[in-house]
Amino acid sequence: MTHQRRRQLTSGLLGCILSSTALALPPANHHSELVRSIPDAHQISDWTPLDNQRVIVNVNAADTYLLTLKQQCYGLGWAQNISVTMSNNTIWAGFDAIKADGRQCPIDSISRVSASQLLEMQSR
Repeated sequence: MTHQRRRQLTSGLLGCILSSTALALPPANHHSELVRSIPDAHQISDWTPLDNQRVIVNVNAADTYLLTLKQQCYGLGWAQNISVTMSNNTIWAGFDAIKADGRQCPIDSISRVSASQLLEMQSR
Protein backbone atom coordinates (compact mmCIF):
# COMPACT_ATOMS: atom_id res chain seq x y z
CA MET A 1 0.00 0.00 0.00
CA THR A 2 1.44 3.35 -0.94
CA HIS A 3 2.09 6.00 1.68
CA GLN A 4 -0.46 8.30 0.03
CA ARG A 5 -3.17 5.60 -0.01
CA ARG A 6 -2.40 4.66 3.61
CA ARG A 7 -2.75 8.34 4.57
CA GLN A 8 -6.10 8.53 2.70
CA LEU A 9 -7.40 5.44 4.50
CA THR A 10 -6.13 6.76 7.82
CA SER A 11 -7.73 10.16 7.27
CA GLY A 12 -11.00 8.61 6.13
CA LEU A 13 -11.18 6.28 9.09
CA LEU A 14 -10.30 9.03 11.56
CA GLY A 15 -13.02 11.28 10.13
CA CYS A 16 -15.59 8.53 10.45
CA ILE A 17 -14.51 7.76 14.00
CA LEU A 18 -14.83 11.37 15.05
CA SER A 19 -18.24 11.81 13.41
CA SER A 20 -19.85 8.48 14.21
CA THR A 21 -22.05 7.36 17.04
CA ALA A 22 -22.15 3.87 18.49
CA LEU A 23 -24.70 1.54 16.92
CA ALA A 24 -26.40 -1.35 18.66
CA LEU A 25 -25.42 -4.54 16.89
CA PRO A 26 -26.23 -8.18 17.29
CA PRO A 27 -23.34 -10.63 17.56
CA ALA A 28 -21.20 -10.82 14.41
CA ASN A 29 -22.81 -14.03 13.18
CA HIS A 30 -26.44 -12.98 13.80
CA HIS A 31 -28.22 -12.63 10.42
CA SER A 32 -24.97 -12.05 8.59
CA GLU A 33 -22.77 -14.10 6.31
CA LEU A 34 -19.34 -14.98 7.68
CA VAL A 35 -16.63 -14.60 5.05
CA ARG A 36 -12.90 -15.28 5.13
CA SER A 37 -11.77 -12.06 3.48
CA ILE A 38 -12.62 -8.68 1.97
CA PRO A 39 -11.43 -8.47 -1.65
CA ASP A 40 -10.61 -5.11 -3.27
CA ALA A 41 -9.90 -3.68 0.18
CA HIS A 42 -7.89 -0.86 -1.40
CA GLN A 43 -11.30 0.52 -2.43
CA ILE A 44 -12.58 1.06 1.13
CA SER A 45 -14.91 4.05 0.94
CA ASP A 46 -16.15 4.38 4.52
CA TRP A 47 -15.45 3.14 8.06
CA THR A 48 -17.69 3.31 11.11
CA PRO A 49 -16.36 2.06 14.46
CA LEU A 50 -19.19 0.67 16.56
CA ASP A 51 -17.24 0.14 19.75
CA ASN A 52 -13.72 -0.98 20.75
CA GLN A 53 -14.17 -4.38 19.10
CA ARG A 54 -16.37 -3.92 15.99
CA VAL A 55 -16.00 -1.80 12.85
CA ILE A 56 -18.29 -1.46 9.82
CA VAL A 57 -16.37 -1.17 6.52
CA ASN A 58 -17.87 -0.18 3.16
CA VAL A 59 -16.03 -1.25 0.01
CA ASN A 60 -16.93 0.18 -3.41
CA ALA A 61 -19.97 1.82 -1.77
CA ALA A 62 -21.81 -1.46 -2.47
CA ASP A 63 -20.37 -4.07 -0.09
CA THR A 64 -20.60 -3.68 3.67
CA TYR A 65 -18.67 -5.79 6.18
CA LEU A 66 -18.54 -6.08 9.96
CA LEU A 67 -15.00 -6.60 11.30
CA THR A 68 -14.92 -8.16 14.75
CA LEU A 69 -11.57 -7.88 16.51
CA LYS A 70 -10.07 -10.66 18.67
CA GLN A 71 -10.00 -8.39 21.71
CA GLN A 72 -10.93 -4.88 22.76
CA CYS A 73 -8.92 -2.30 20.82
CA TYR A 74 -8.93 0.50 23.37
CA GLY A 75 -8.48 3.94 21.88
CA LEU A 76 -10.10 3.06 18.57
CA GLY A 77 -12.54 5.94 19.01
CA TRP A 78 -9.89 8.63 19.49
CA ALA A 79 -6.75 7.28 17.80
CA GLN A 80 -4.70 9.78 15.77
CA ASN A 81 -3.46 7.19 13.24
CA ILE A 82 -5.58 4.27 12.09
CA SER A 83 -4.85 1.81 9.29
CA VAL A 84 -5.56 -1.77 8.29
CA THR A 85 -3.14 -4.42 7.13
CA MET A 86 -3.88 -6.32 3.93
CA SER A 87 -2.25 -8.70 1.48
CA ASN A 88 -2.69 -8.19 -2.27
CA ASN A 89 -5.57 -5.75 -1.64
CA THR A 90 -7.40 -8.33 0.50
CA ILE A 91 -8.15 -8.19 4.24
CA TRP A 92 -8.11 -11.68 5.83
CA ALA A 93 -9.84 -12.73 9.07
CA GLY A 94 -7.35 -14.35 11.44
CA PHE A 95 -4.38 -12.80 9.63
CA ASP A 96 -4.80 -9.03 9.20
CA ALA A 97 -5.35 -6.33 11.80
CA ILE A 98 -6.50 -2.80 12.43
CA LYS A 99 -3.75 -0.58 13.78
CA ALA A 100 -4.71 2.28 16.08
CA ASP A 101 -1.86 4.58 17.18
CA GLY A 102 0.62 1.73 16.84
CA ARG A 103 -1.50 -0.83 18.71
CA GLN A 104 -2.19 -3.81 16.48
CA CYS A 105 -5.70 -5.25 16.89
CA PRO A 106 -6.08 -8.60 15.08
CA ILE A 107 -9.27 -9.24 13.11
CA ASP A 108 -11.08 -12.32 14.40
CA SER A 109 -13.97 -12.51 11.94
CA ILE A 110 -15.48 -10.74 8.94
CA SER A 111 -19.20 -10.79 8.17
CA ARG A 112 -20.93 -9.46 5.08
CA VAL A 113 -23.83 -7.18 6.05
CA SER A 114 -26.72 -6.41 3.69
CA ALA A 115 -28.20 -2.94 3.25
CA SER A 116 -31.35 -4.00 5.13
CA GLN A 117 -29.30 -5.43 8.01
CA LEU A 118 -27.32 -2.20 8.19
CA LEU A 119 -30.53 -0.14 8.31
CA GLU A 120 -31.86 -2.45 11.04
CA MET A 121 -28.67 -1.96 13.06
CA GLN A 122 -28.87 1.82 12.67
CA SER A 123 -32.51 1.93 13.79
CA ARG A 124 -31.76 0.29 17.15
